Amino acid sequence: MSNQKAKGQISYLIQLLTDRDEFVREKVRLQLIELGEDALPFLEMAVRSEEVALRVHAQGVINAIFPKKLGEKFRQLAQKGLGQDVDLEAGILLIMEFGYPSSDPQACRESLDSLAHQLEQKLAPDADPSQIVSTLTHLLFQQEKFRGNQKDYLNPDNSYFNKLLEHKTGLPITLSVLCVLVASRLGLPIVGVGLPGHYIVKYNLPKNAIYFDPFHQGRLLSHADCIQIVEQFGQTFQEHFLSQSTNRETLIRMMNNLVQVYQSSDESEKAETLSGYIKILLDPSKNPFSKNTREI
Repeated sequence: MSNQKAKGQISYLIQLLTDRDEFVREKVRLQLIELGEDALPFLEMAVRSEEVALRVHAQGVINAIFPKKLGEKFRQLAQKGLGQDVDLEAGILLIMEFGYPSSDPQACRESLDSLAHQLEQKLAPDADPSQIVSTLTHLLFQQEKFRGNQKDYLNPDNSYFNKLLEHKTGLPITLSVLCVLVASRLGLPIVGVGLPGHYIVKYNLPKNAIYFDPFHQGRLLSHADCIQIVEQFGQTFQEHFLSQSTNRETLIRMMNNLVQVYQSSDESEKAETLSGYIKILLDPSKNPFSKNTREI
């Protein structure tokens, strides 16, 4: 009965979205946003209404609920990783959901599974680390033709994994994550390295790790090459720059890239939302979206 009553209340609130009194409309919007996910099925029905004004107002509320809903998913991700690292693939798919809410995470997982299966077929049973790196880079950058998007570097699609898989172009960090996620399916110790200004990958060995650059077709990098990359970005090289990046650091760096892109293209709302997700990843007890219910 109480559940039925709640449904009736939500339906009643939605009808008030087109009330003639602006004060009433504002209060109703705030209440629906606060209800969040519980209100979404009813709002989605309203979006299909024949009444144009109701469709517009309902879509506006959905748009306001979405960042909060996704923020909760980032919080769950961060809480699972408390005291340890977070799940890189889950985080990548949440970033993708931000940019493309209707994208299909399962399709992305299946694409990665397929690439890993191809790699497994090509690897000799006794392949050494150098051969593994060579086989991986040949598969991704020669056969599958993934490449760095040098012509349109600031396109936000370079940071979204569904678009990376579709267009086969991306940033150093997204192409590096591609290598890491494909290799991880086979238990290979290939990890990300967040050099200042340019993210790369290494085959992690106690000594003589093998560094390579996915943005430039997987070219091998010597220790001197890594120093040169850092110095090109005006930094003084420090040995710890070659340490493995944590998944949390990688996700935050990806989101910071998008924040900068959206700030430069005057899409401040997207930039602020992503900054909120970064705060949640750093500290899941934070709730940067609590005030957003007052900003319609």
